[in-house]
Amino acid sequence: MSSSVWSEVLWQQTPDAPAGLALTVLVVAAATLPLARRLRVPPLDVAAWLTALGVVLSLTLTPRPVTSAADGVCALGDWSPVGVGNLLAFDQRAANVALLVPLALLSGLVRDRRLARAALLTTAALPLLVEAVQAVVPALGRVCDSTDLVDNLTGVAVGAGIGLLVRAGRASGRWARLGTTGTTPGGDLTAPDAGHRADERVRAGL
Repeated sequence: MSSSVWSEVLWQQTPDAPAGLALTVLVVAAATLPLARRLRVPPLDVAAWLTALGVVLSLTLTPRPVTSAADGVCALGDWSPVGVGNLLAFDQRAANVALLVPLALLSGLVRDRRLARAALLTTAALPLLVEAVQAVVPALGRVCDSTDLVDNLTGVAVGAGIGLLVRAGRASGRWARLGTTGTTPGGDLTAPDAGHRADERVRAGL
């Protein structure tokens, strides 16, 4: 499906998404620096994560024109996984997968393990929360759908897997570089000549 067709479909199905994205910009601008200081992480990482979250919420929880099919009805008849054909055609199911990949990827890249765990759990719970809200708030004009849930969770798994692999690769590369220089993350006191340099500093002080 071409980008122009997708843009038209998104505009028809989520006419209020631009308002959600505008709100996302305001939240990112206001919350990035305070959260970065509190969590002790780079502001750019916080801004990227909040932006990815805002995109998901803007495309899934902004109102649509209300239809009779959206009156508290959940479509729970199809729990089949997304197929290769869907991905190659980049149809709606593929788009639902792609929607959660950036947020999960950014969550997996978080270096602090506790923060990464919290971010990944939040991302994994988000599709469940979205479908629950769509079910209990008919005014949104949306229908909770088991297929959407499966696709979103697939996106979470893909994004988180990539993020964790990249983080592990970075960590192993960092340890490899440190090993070649004889240093440790805590400093250079384990280098072969560290003790010799320390003795020289003591003599110089005498």
